Amino acid sequence: MATQKIAVISKAILIMDILMPQGNEKELGVTEISKKLQMPVQSVYRLLSTLSDHGFVSQDKKTKKYKLGLSVMKYGFMMHDSLYMRSIARPYMEQLYDKTKVTIYLAKVENDAGVYVDRIDALESLIISEPIGLTLPLIVGASNRAMLAFLPQKIREAIIINGDRMVDPTLKTQRQRDLLFEIEVIRSKGYAVSYGEVTKGTIGIGAPIFSYDNSVIGSLNCTCSSNLAATSVVENYGSYVKKYAELISKELGYRNRHTNVQ
Repeated sequence: MATQKIAVISKAILIMDILMPQGNEKELGVTEISKKLQMPVQSVYRLLSTLSDHGFVSQDKKTKKYKLGLSVMKYGFMMHDSLYMRSIARPYMEQLYDKTKVTIYLAKVENDAGVYVDRIDALESLIISEPIGLTLPLIVGASNRAMLAFLPQKIREAIIINGDRMVDPTLKTQRQRDLLFEIEVIRSKGYAVSYGEVTKGTIGIGAPIFSYDNSVIGSLNCTCSSNLAATSVVENYGSYVKKYAELISKELGYRNRHTNVQ
C-alpha cells in the first residue's frame, strides 16, 4: 500500500513537472500528457482531477487543457517569503542588537508552531542560548504569541483551545481566558512579553512580521536576563523590537497593518 501511494505521488509530481512553464505559460491536454509521460490516459485524468481539486492544476474550460494552478504559486511564495525574510531581517537584527546588546531571534510561523530560524548571540549567551530550529507551540513564549495574536481570529482561537492539552482541566478555561485577554493586549501594543517561559530567568519580547499579503509570517525577538526586568527597560526594548519588525515587514511588501484579518 505504501509503495502504491509513493508511486501515485511520483506520477503526480511528473505531471506538475511537465506543466512547468519554460518562458511562456504551458498548457497541455490529457492525451498530450499521457503520450509524453507514457502513462495510461485514465491514470493521467484521475491524477489531474485530484490535483485540480487541491488547486495544483487548473483546466481551461474552452480548450480543456491543463496548466499549473494557484496552489503551486502559494507554496512557492511561502518558501520565498521564508528565505527572503531571513536575508531581509538580518541587518535589522544587527541594528536591534546594537541598541539592546541582548540575544536577538528571528522566528517564523510553521502551522500551529513557531520555529527559530536565525539568532545573534549576546555576551550573556551562555545563559540564554535557545537553538536555531527550536520549535514550540504558538501559545508558548513572546516570539510565538506575537505571531499568534495576528493570525485570523478563528485560527488563533482554535489554537488556544486545542493548545493546552497538558493543562489541568480545572484550570484550562481560565488559562484560555487569560490567553485571549493577552492576545488583545498584544494586538493593541504591537508586541508580546513573556517571563521565563522557555528559559528560566529570562524575559522575551517579540513583535510580528507581516508579508506582502498582510499575513503574519514571523516575529522579531529579543531575550534578556530577568535582572533587566524594570518596566521602563521592557517598554524600551519593546519599542525597538516593534520598530525593526515593522521595517522588515515593509521591505517584504507589507503596507497596512489595519487591513490584517481581525
